[in-house]
Amino acid sequence: MRLSLRTKTIAGTSLIEATLLLILIITSLSFINALIEDTVVKRAQTTANLFVATTKNALLSLDLAALETSVQELMTNPDIVYAKVIDSQNRVLAQAGEDSVLNQLFVGDTAVSVVDDSVYDTNRAITVAGQQYGEIQIGINIKAVQSSVLTIRNWIISLALLELVLVAVFSFGLGTYLTSQLKALRKGAKDMLQAIPEKNYRDIIIPIKGNDELAELARSFNTLVNTLASESDSRDRAETQLKALNASLEKKIAERTQALLDKNIELEQSNKDRKEAQQQLFQAEKMASVGQLAAGVAHEINNPVGFVSSNLNTLEDYLPLIQLLMTLAKQLDASESDDMLRKRVDELQRFYTQHDMDFISADVAPLIEESREGLKRVSEIVKGLKVFSRVDSDELQWYDLNHCLTTTLTMVNNKLKYICKVETHFAELPNMYFNLGKITQVFTNLLINAGQAIEETGQQGVIKIKTELVGDAAKVTIADTGCGITDTNLEKLFNPFFTTKPEGQGTGLGLSISYGIIEEHGGNIEVQSTPGEGSVFTVTLPLCGKAED
Repeated sequence: MRLSLRTKTIAGTSLIEATLLLILIITSLSFINALIEDTVVKRAQTTANLFVATTKNALLSLDLAALETSVQELMTNPDIVYAKVIDSQNRVLAQAGEDSVLNQLFVGDTAVSVVDDSVYDTNRAITVAGQQYGEIQIGINIKAVQSSVLTIRNWIISLALLELVLVAVFSFGLGTYLTSQLKALRKGAKDMLQAIPEKNYRDIIIPIKGNDELAELARSFNTLVNTLASESDSRDRAETQLKALNASLEKKIAERTQALLDKNIELEQSNKDRKEAQQQLFQAEKMASVGQLAAGVAHEINNPVGFVSSNLNTLEDYLPLIQLLMTLAKQLDASESDDMLRKRVDELQRFYTQHDMDFISADVAPLIEESREGLKRVSEIVKGLKVFSRVDSDELQWYDLNHCLTTTLTMVNNKLKYICKVETHFAELPNMYFNLGKITQVFTNLLINAGQAIEETGQQGVIKIKTELVGDAAKVTIADTGCGITDTNLEKLFNPFFTTKPEGQGTGLGLSISYGIIEEHGGNIEVQSTPGEGSVFTVTLPLCGKAED
């Protein structure tokens, strides 16, 4: 429900006035009640004290006539309802007043507000030297006081209600006066909203009444209307100019967009050509590495294949003897005569001894075990070649970096075993997220280069491979005791097509491609070298790599 400003003004003013009147009524009534309470209580205390003073001696001397006289004298006061004198044994010595009141059980009142029979009951003990000899009981009529209090309360409430009505009437008049100017402003605002599409702002000027704040607000509204009219005219002129400018800009934007589209097509083609060239470089380097490994891998495969073949030939020779031995054993039949059975056993024993079947039996298991080891060796070499053949794939996977190094050593073993000793110091590493084929190519390049550097010295060297966990990255260090690299060549070591090898023995792409692969994985590769002492290549790879993306 929406309330008008006039209603809110009347309601607010009335609420404030009602709150103030309520506070005034409560305060006035509390003051009057406190005043009456104090007056009645003091009157009762004074009367009781005087009555005690006049009856004390008579009570001590048991002068009943004097006590009766004092009681009757007290009853001459118009507001005394009853009076009693009681001894210490609760016997009434003298009393006066209405019988209905005298026969009631005495209950002393502590405040006027608790009196419900219009009689304020009070008592006082009659004591001498701290010993009580009796007490007096009196009742004071406070009906007139209560009636006066009720009359005053009614007058106060009536005056408060009358004032509240008058405040409401004045608030209504004030609200009507205040909102008359606001109604004109509201009508002007509505007219302005309706005039916005047609821009007829000057038709909604509102009249100004008086010289107060509302009049000032109306004057400001009229100023706003005039300003809007001027701004509308200026905007119309600007819109006309803007339309002409937009037409010119649209033509230029169309021309520029077409130029950008043509340039994007050229960039896409250039990017495609660059990727193809990069792929060709990767493939060329892979083929160069394969060429270097081919002879060694073939030799590594031929060795186990050779002794596996030899073992199979030997087993092939053993097989007919074993089959013949089984045939002789099968001919044994328990149903034959003892002579025939003994003859067959003797023949079986001669055959067993003649062909040395104990040796054949003991030799079969080692032949099979050696053949299994040879085939396992061939399987590891083939597995390494399969990993290496995936270097042009962009597939990333979780893999053990130490196992990747072990596989790489298996492939390059034939290139290294005759010129150097390989020492590995592998730390425990968690599985890492990387491209197995590309990282294998990096380690293959580094190990072949290390072997070639040692080979140039003409001495048996050492390659040390170390892995360690550093924070959230793994660090691989490959150190060799080769010929080393000069400072001049060290600066150009990772440049494409740079090589120190004779023409035809290197593409100059190995380290450049390795550097790109490591950067692609979010890592880095560093080199330290001393001519004549050797080189140390350090590869750092993040554990998660692109897995976070």
